[in-house]
Amino acid sequence: MTQRVFSSDDQLAFAELSGDLNPLHLDPVLARRLVFGQRVVHGLHALLWSMDVHLKSQTRPVELLTTKANFQAGMGLGETVRCRITTPDECRAAIQMETENALGGWVDFSWHLVEQSRTDVLPGPPSKPERCRRRLIEEVAAASGDLPLYLNGNLAGRLFPNLMRVLPPIQLAVLLATTRLVGMECPGHDSIYSSLNLSFFADNAAATKLTYRVADCNQRLGLVSMDVEAPGAKGQVKAFLRPKPQCQLTFKDARRQVEAKEFSDQRALIAGGSRGLGEAAAKLLAAGGAEVILTYFRGEEDAQRIVEEVIVHGANAKCIPLNVLEPLQELTDRTVHSSKPLYLYYFATPFIFGVSKGNFLPQRFDTFSKYYVNGFLRTVQALSDPSIGLEKVFYPSSAAIDELPADMAEYAAAKAAGEVLCDFLQKTIPGLVIHKPRLPRLATDQTVSLLPVDNQAPGPVLLENLRYLKRMNRENEQK
Repeated sequence: MTQRVFSSDDQLAFAELSGDLNPLHLDPVLARRLVFGQRVVHGLHALLWSMDVHLKSQTRPVELLTTKANFQAGMGLGETVRCRITTPDECRAAIQMETENALGGWVDFSWHLVEQSRTDVLPGPPSKPERCRRRLIEEVAAASGDLPLYLNGNLAGRLFPNLMRVLPPIQLAVLLATTRLVGMECPGHDSIYSSLNLSFFADNAAATKLTYRVADCNQRLGLVSMDVEAPGAKGQVKAFLRPKPQCQLTFKDARRQVEAKEFSDQRALIAGGSRGLGEAAAKLLAAGGAEVILTYFRGEEDAQRIVEEVIVHGANAKCIPLNVLEPLQELTDRTVHSSKPLYLYYFATPFIFGVSKGNFLPQRFDTFSKYYVNGFLRTVQALSDPSIGLEKVFYPSSAAIDELPADMAEYAAAKAAGEVLCDFLQKTIPGLVIHKPRLPRLATDQTVSLLPVDNQAPGPVLLENLRYLKRMNRENEQK
């Protein structure tokens, strides 16, 4: 079994070779809001690497006969990817690509031996990158066209030396064109490469284009099937139209739901406030008159956008950087000091989903615990200085503790540990009140799915709990 960790440099090199510059693979800030929660390796990159590994011992030139593949889960940068290779016969290989969390995909390819290597002459890549197209599902359903075939032989030889040594360059160029088709052309910007099924045959045509036509488009699932054809190759490529990032309620919507001054007695420090539940909470609290300080880790642009939206409507907000996984000595200096008590709303989180069902992975549990236990503890401790005035904490737990979905055991266990920590902190920090509701599945970037799911709107659920925390304050004062 061979394994590898794909790096950012690997990603950039493959994007240059293939021409697939989709932000799902290259933009770390945007990718955190997409379906995998991080940048993922191009599926075709992993496929070609696994084929290159297997053909390392091949001494004679070969030509592909078939290549079938299915990309089942995102393989993140920095994750260890392993390939398990079986050989049903001497000219066929079946490869599974696995990560620590799940089966990333599989490829099955066959070939035959030839007497001498083909010397295909292909143009080099264009001088300017191609445009990453954005298409509506209706446009995708009727799409057809063609893409030029090209190959940077030197770069291909560096990335896939064995494929360049034994395969015809035209066949490698065809395979590379399929990821450019999906990621840049159709569906384009909002796409996920799902599978391919290609057959290769002898063809002396001089054309250097891959043509495509959408044969079927399931609009409910966003699944697109395309017939493709190129010199010496034809078959089918499938892709999903990727769900767009989840939009949260606007400040105007928030203002319609809250009373103008119902949260005006508090400073609200919102850890993880640049998107998702943190963004929704920030707008609701600011609309109710709170002094809002939202934090971001990578999403500075998102955080600034929220602050601007709040300020332009006359409310009070600012944003500061914060990584809850690192020491938080500077948090005291960054926090606004005023006579109002400080409320901490803790929404810091890693990506939740993306693991195979029925397994409990200690490494995954450790990752969740770093956020929901260790990071939460450090944040509360950093704010517990009497000069800061931390009085109330909102710790969003999860209904997954009760429901225990087969792919969320580590998440649920870490959230349960966080609840125990909340009880401990209330006992050991005088006057501290913590609200730790087990929230249902709410519509955020975290819960977006390729398949239709029933996610509740965050606004009403959050507002009910924000108000409950405020009542807890009044109830304690009356005791």
